[in-house]
Amino acid sequence: MPYSTAWEPRGVCTHFSGFVTADEYVRSAEDICAHARFDGLRFVIKDLLAITGHSIDLHALERIAAIRYGVRFTNPNIYLLLLTTDPQLVPFAHPERTSFLHGLCKSHAFASAEAARRWLAEQPALTGLRAEIRH
Repeated sequence: MPYSTAWEPRGVCTHFSGFVTADEYVRSAEDICAHARFDGLRFVIKDLLAITGHSIDLHALERIAAIRYGVRFTNPNIYLLLLTTDPQLVPFAHPERTSFLHGLCKSHAFASAEAARRWLAEQPALTGLRAEIRH
């Protein structure tokens, strides 16, 4: 498996290595969302700095957007940090206004873990309200 997940207090970091497929990237997000600790998360770091290549492209965009849309309603208090220097991946953290991903979560891309952690430490806690389920 080209990724491992490390749980931290109030957060989780997924480290990717080797060649990462779109399915693997999506599966890593699904694993986090299905975990018992998901409701208490305040940050998710996706570390793609050690990958040798990927097939994460616009075709995966709808699946990623569907996950983020669900997260927005179940736990809107998560910062999503993408660690990458790949110009094809940065738009997943900084989506254009026309993207399915635009406005779904507070996401940012960083070129190093140190920069991401410094930025995260300076951010206020998000206080979005979960959507109410109507019967």
